Amino acid sequence: MSKSLNQAILIGHVGKDPDVRTLDGGIKVATFSLATSTGGYKKQDGTDVPERTQWHNIVCWRGLADVCEKFVRKGDRLTILGTIGYREYEKDGQKRYATDIIAYDLLLSGKADNPNARPPVTAADAPEQSDFPPMPPQGGDLPF
Repeated sequence: MSKSLNQAILIGHVGKDPDVRTLDGGIKVATFSLATSTGGYKKQDGTDVPERTQWHNIVCWRGLADVCEKFVRKGDRLTILGTIGYREYEKDGQKRYATDIIAYDLLLSGKADNPNARPPVTAADAPEQSDFPPMPPQGGDLPF
């Protein structure tokens, strides 16, 4: 049997506050857009190539939708781990296609400019060495 992989990793900024809905059966789903950009550059001939931004549809289900509802806001920097999903739908009699990133994990990488946002973590916030459990002795049997 051959193996396959469908995985997407995106790091970008939230384009709008998540739209959170509760479906039949109490299942929550959150959807929002995420922008990723490639930097602009200058070619050898002096031509400027502008920055290019791509927009991605993000879909979060159940507990991850709860996290989005409580913590994710427009402008936040997120890391999204998910799978690529394709769907088709009909609008005004026309068949349309959409590509979604179905998130299975997200990391809050930075908040938008918000006076209530938590300050960034600094080296002073790092735990002291004594906060970690001691290492097992070298050469001894490990407990697993």
